[in-house]
Amino acid sequence: MKKIINSLTSKIKLIILIYSAILLISASVIKTNYRGDSLYYYELSQKCIAQNEFYPARQHLFEDYIVAPLYINILIILLKIYNSTTTISLFNLLIILLQIIVLYKLSSKIFSKPTALITVLLYLLYVNTIGLMLQNYTELLFLLFLTLSIYSFLLNKTSYLILSGFSIGASIGIRPGGWALLFAILILNLFEWIKTKQLSPKYIYTYIGVIIFIIIFGGFTYLHFGKFEFTSTTGPVNLLLGANDDATGGFNSTVYEKGKAGYIEHPENLTYSQKGEFYHDTAVKWIEENPGKWISLMPLKLFHAFAWDDISLSSLIGFPVTNFAKVIKVLLSNEDLNTYLPKTTLLEKLIYFSILIISHLYYYFLLIFMVFGVYDLLKNKLNNKGTTLILLFTLFTILMIIITVGTPRYKYPAFILLLPFAAHYIQLKFGIGNTRVEKE
Repeated sequence: MKKIINSLTSKIKLIILIYSAILLISASVIKTNYRGDSLYYYELSQKCIAQNEFYPARQHLFEDYIVAPLYINILIILLKIYNSTTTISLFNLLIILLQIIVLYKLSSKIFSKPTALITVLLYLLYVNTIGLMLQNYTELLFLLFLTLSIYSFLLNKTSYLILSGFSIGASIGIRPGGWALLFAILILNLFEWIKTKQLSPKYIYTYIGVIIFIIIFGGFTYLHFGKFEFTSTTGPVNLLLGANDDATGGFNSTVYEKGKAGYIEHPENLTYSQKGEFYHDTAVKWIEENPGKWISLMPLKLFHAFAWDDISLSSLIGFPVTNFAKVIKVLLSNEDLNTYLPKTTLLEKLIYFSILIISHLYYYFLLIFMVFGVYDLLKNKLNNKGTTLILLFTLFTILMIIITVGTPRYKYPAFILLLPFAAHYIQLKFGIGNTRVEKE
């Protein structure tokens, strides 16, 4: 194994070149199948283009919520240049290549160059990322801003600290999960102040960067929407999805049906903020009345987020209407497998299961290596600012999941940021290169 890893990492530039070629061919040839949120983002951007508006526009006042405003506006700009789903795939390809660079630099900064090379290799072998390139989700761009923010923060220079804060603001403009990194930096600063009784005034520049983004983007939204919005307002509905009589821990759209907790009889008469208040109040009331059940759902939310990992792989191999979890449920319930794998031969079904099983085995091994890598760092007191930030961000991400709802996509950013820990353990296990961890 040591020889294989050393051989692969020594050829990492060639592997990245081949990987890039695969991405480019996939983006150019494979037909996209947008569904769910992916399709919703695409339709929002197309409607804004048709009406020559940015998002959100006045007509979105009565939507259920404002979602990923920065991401949707980037889509609008891209699709105005060339209106094709291929444009989105190529943009995602660029994001992935930038992610490789920043992830390598971050891993080198907090661990070592050998760790960084293994981290990049692990990232390239994680096939879900290729699937995400062909989708229209927010995960890739959101993760890039998070990684750039952490790396810039660790460089500890005024301009980079401002960039770090600005990147956090941009991540918040895409998904509320960006707040988790801001809280992580705040906690890190508090720990440093408690430990040393002093705090570098430089860190204020990170918060200035966040404020600059919020003012600029919120002001931009105010000019064309009339309201100062700079992030998604999906928090209340996500809270409700994990706090109602029909909650399972995962996404369950029946909550919106008539007679259910999230049903609104005349939604066209309520603004997104009014609906948000309704969802929030309904969820909080249910939690107050059912605290035990709400707490008992928390492990299930983690299960839905981490137990399986078919974020985009089924769609990538030609099954956009299903995922591995649904197929497994069908097998366990003795239902007809053709329900979720329609018009497929026995051989095609075998190929599907082979790909998904191998992918999940790789995912589970990475999870185990991450846990062991974190354990080694904590046991030997090798933590530094970079590893602490990533662990705090992961902790806050998990807290957000157990408070709201669990789905495999939500853990993707934290999972990728934990890859250096898995790489660190692999180094220890197989005695590869320098296992040094940077200490402040």
